[in-house]
Order: sequence, then structure tokens, then C-alpha cells
Amino acid sequence: MSRLEWLGLGILTRSCPPELVDRVVGEAGCTEKRRRLLSARFTVYFVLALCLFPRVDSLEVLRLLKAGVPGLREWSGVNKSSLARARQRLGWRVMRDLHRAAVRPLGQKRDLFRGLRVLALDGMLLAVPDSAGNREAFGKSGSQRSPMGYPMARVVAVAECSSHTVLDAVIGGWKDSERIVSDELDRHAGEGTLLLADRGLWGLARWHRLRDRGTHLLWRTEQRKARRVQDVLADGSYLARIEANKHSKAAGTVKAPPALVRVIEYRIDGQAAVVRLITSLLDHEKYPASELAELSVFSDEPPG
Repeated sequence: MSRLEWLGLGILTRSCPPELVDRVVGEAGCTEKRRRLLSARFTVYFVLALCLFPRVDSLEVLRLLKAGVPGLREWSGVNKSSLARARQRLGWRVMRDLHRAAVRPLGQKRDLFRGLRVLALDGMLLAVPDSAGNREAFGKSGSQRSPMGYPMARVVAVAECSSHTVLDAVIGGWKDSERIVSDELDRHAGEGTLLLADRGLWGLARWHRLRDRGTHLLWRTEQRKARRVQDVLADGSYLARIEANKHSKAAGTVKAPPALVRVIEYRIDGQAAVVRLITSLLDHEKYPASELAELSVFSDEPPG
């Protein structure tokens, strides 16, 4: 028996109760003014099922969801076109708001790193269908006169490392900087969290903003940053001063103040490149460099 054979509304309603779905639909102004076969609530569960099984025909997913509702009358005239219209009526904001209302960290106390919940920020580019709306919203690579390929959406997400739970994500155009489209993800960080990120997300002002919220940080960075050594520590890491780029051409911006960071450098076996981390965890005895390096490497591994 395949997983689809036991998929029904029950497995979805446990994670997203109907009361929550109705509240999010109502807040988005998508409640029906007349009774429909494909109600907003049912369409939400249909979209969730499509996400769980992206390679399965949509009508087959619909059939299995209908089987999970005992006593539901037989439907006629429901086809792929009507399903597409139902999804368009629902809109993407309902699914975004439902995710934000329902998702929560799943890691247990044993998954903490020395008392800190480990989160990671990462970004990627996704090709989306070549429609006029997507071309306008996301853009294509190449020049304005000679665009290339499919429209590309830049997605930046924050996830809990221990459970691989995606807590939130934002989407921008392919030209948008990862550090710009990820700003609204900061709300998931705070006291008791350690946030990992790659060098594409670096920003000194952002570093200060997250530290002001009580977030600890462990970020990869370029070799040329944080070179002003203040003190060399017993585990081989060192304290350094990192400053705003004095040659920045951004007009009207206020330079962020300097920050004292701890720098950890290491090589991965078989690779010549030096990996460089900066962290706000300055205590080398409580947070050994070897454990932080291992944590950074582990966070790069794909979900198992």
C-alpha cells in the first residue's frame, strides 16, 4: 500500500485544524459568499496535499482527499480547470499565513547546542513558470533586451537544524539581495537561539540588530573581514574587530558601529580552501572552536 492510499484529511487536519484554517481564510478575506463544491477550506487541504505529493496527478490527490470525508456527496464537473480556479481564488497569502500560524520548532531539549536552539538561514534560486505575472514579479537573468531562461524567484528560509523544520520563508526577485529578502525572518531569532548563515547574508547592521534581540550568531564570512586581531585564544580561534566598509557607496546610509567577534578558521579534509567563521560566542572554554566548526559543517548537510 502506497502512502497515497492512506492519505486523507485526517493526517492534515491534525497539523492544521479546520478552526485554524477557517480563521486564516477569514482574515485574508477569502471566505465564500456562496456555497461552493471546492470551498476555501477544502482547497487549503488540497494545496497542502499537492505539496506533500508533487509528482502525483492533481485529480488523484483530489480523489483520495474526498475519500477521507465520509458522506461527502458525489462531485460532478470538477476537473483540473476548476481546481486551478479554486487555487486562484484562495491566493498565496492564505497559505503563507497558515504556515506562519501553524509552524513551530519541533526540536527537543536534547537537540539544543549547549542550551541554544540552532537555526539556519539559507537562500536559493528557483525557476518558476514562464508567465507574464512571474516575469514581472521575479524577472529573468540576462539583460532587459535579451532575457534568458525561466523567471527566477529568490527564496530565503529559516529552519531549525535539528528537525529540519522550515519556520518561515520569503520570496523575492532573482536580483534581490539575500540579505534584503531575509530581513523579515529575524523575528524567529531571539534569546536562546544560535543563528547560522552563509557569507551571502552578511551585514554588520544586521549583526547588531540580531544581537540586540539576544540572538547568538555563527556566520561564514570572507577572508578579508575581521582581520584586526585583538587576542589569540587557547583553542586557536581569535578575537577580532570588524568594521563597516568605509568605501561603501550606499548614499544616505549610517555606518554601523564596529563589533567584536570571534574568528574560527579550519579546513575540511581533502579541500584546500580555508573555511572562516565569525561568531558572537566569545567564550572559547564554554563554546570550543572544534564544536562550532562541526556544527557549521553539520548544518550544510541535506535532510536525511
